[in-house]
Amino acid sequence: IRLQPAEFAKIGIVLALARYFSTRTLSLGRITSFIVPCVLIAVPFALIIKQPDLGSALILCAIALPIFYWAGLSILELFFLTSPIMSLILSAVPLIWAFTSNSSIGIWGAIPWGIFFVVFFIIIYMARPHTFILVGLVALNLFTAGITTVVWNGFLQDYQKKRILSFINPQADPAGAGYQVIQSKVAIGSGHFVGKGYLKGTQTRLSFLPEQHTDFIFSVLGEQFGFLGCIAILMLFLFIIVRGYMTLQYVKSRFSNLVIVGSVSLLSFHIFINVAMTLGMMPVVGVPLPFLSYGGSFTLTIAILIGFVLNARYNKQDF
Repeated sequence: IRLQPAEFAKIGIVLALARYFSTRTLSLGRITSFIVPCVLIAVPFALIIKQPDLGSALILCAIALPIFYWAGLSILELFFLTSPIMSLILSAVPLIWAFTSNSSIGIWGAIPWGIFFVVFFIIIYMARPHTFILVGLVALNLFTAGITTVVWNGFLQDYQKKRILSFINPQADPAGAGYQVIQSKVAIGSGHFVGKGYLKGTQTRLSFLPEQHTDFIFSVLGEQFGFLGCIAILMLFLFIIVRGYMTLQYVKSRFSNLVIVGSVSLLSFHIFINVAMTLGMMPVVGVPLPFLSYGGSFTLTIAILIGFVLNARYNKQDF
């Protein structure tokens, strides 16, 4: 029996953050209120990155955002909180361009980051945060933009770099890093409107598509059941997510509300990232699709989280 500790760490993060914020609120004006939550996230994040499992590590950070919002942060404060990450990503455009096209993009590569910074300063001007917060945000954004090369060369593994580059240009290495994405899109596209039929997909039946039972299960469904089948599956996922969030109006306990937000958000992130990944809209990061991908640890994790939501809904009178 093989267990994936990273999957159960997601449950731990949801419960730990929910317990912490059940009696506290979060505010960008009180930097100290971020210390404990950041430590709770940083410890499992560092261990999972060491594994390495970038997809699960990013999911841990993504779970925290809706919980932070429910704990008191506004949309504007969430934007400020995530701005250093956006600054890091946008400042990487010239570097990624150089690798994918074997040429320098020159000053044009700074345009996305420049546009972001203009928008960033406009929002800051309108929000007028405290001077200390203003200086900290600007310094942090400049710092993350400046360490792009360090992150690329010293933090990311070679296979992770290849996945990012193949996402930008899959045809650059069609038999290597770009093979999965290309075959995934071929499988989904070949399904057309109604699909080829159950177990009749050529891409999947002839094993052209790697990892078709785990991370790329959506491609199998797209080939066999077509556009209609994909829409039906996505609508079922949407129904579960909406019903999960609707549970919040029946539950009075702050702790239970935070657990529901974390659980349903985790489900949402997994669905969004997996589907976007199989369609070539995001780099391949190894995030399974809930209820459908093969994997005992992940299936058990999702079952436990859904159990939390159902338990909170059923026992709403107790809070």
